[in-house]
Amino acid sequence: MTQSEFTSSDEIWPGFVRRKPKAMRLVLIDDHPVVREGICALLSLEPDVSVVGDAGDIETGIELVRRQQPDLVICDLTMPGCTGGVAVRKLRQECPTTRVLVLTAHDSLECIRESFNSGAIGFVRKDAMRADLLSAVRRAASGAQAICRGVGDTLVRNWLREPGTAPPPVDAPLAPDDRQIIRLIALGVPTWKIAADLGRGVKVVEKYRASLMRRLDLGSTAAVARFAIRCNLLSSQEVDQLVSAD
Repeated sequence: MTQSEFTSSDEIWPGFVRRKPKAMRLVLIDDHPVVREGICALLSLEPDVSVVGDAGDIETGIELVRRQQPDLVICDLTMPGCTGGVAVRKLRQECPTTRVLVLTAHDSLECIRESFNSGAIGFVRKDAMRADLLSAVRRAASGAQAICRGVGDTLVRNWLREPGTAPPPVDAPLAPDDRQIIRLIALGVPTWKIAADLGRGVKVVEKYRASLMRRLDLGSTAAVARFAIRCNLLSSQEVDQLVSAD
């Protein structure tokens, strides 16, 4: 057999065509153009990834997803008109087969829980390492739940600490705004509604809320509710409602 006979696989195995693995198709939704450009540039370096479109708001994103039918949507958690799990919920309602990976700057237990409850398949922080993001993207696109290392640490830390952590002192210094927000969190009021009630921006309230929970070492909504009860921030009727809900 001559050397020329090895120049084509089709000559050895007729009908055989070697194809490259199909690239996963992604859509990115984030209201910050710089973030979109950066993530798109990072993902475009991967041979098995193809970003088929990006959008700056959820409505445009939904239309894009309908047209492109991607394998995965990477979506921010907080955008104009959407906060918490609203964006994920809208995507899942309008495009039921869509897999959604949340990419956000927030990593509170409430945000993580709400995202998955709304239908997300994964949750990654925006400060995650490149390898963590790519790993989560590939897992989520394949249909497996995915989180980055930082989110995993948060979940494990809460799981280890919450049962045996000493409760914050009831005499912890609380400003009037602190007390009001703790009450609303304990009662399960969503962040967007708290912001509306206080007449403040959603992102401002999210940062205030996260900072307050860290300061008081309250890792979950349930922990906030227990703290609110100990501090007598809830009426007896409200406490009864919480107990009934449990």
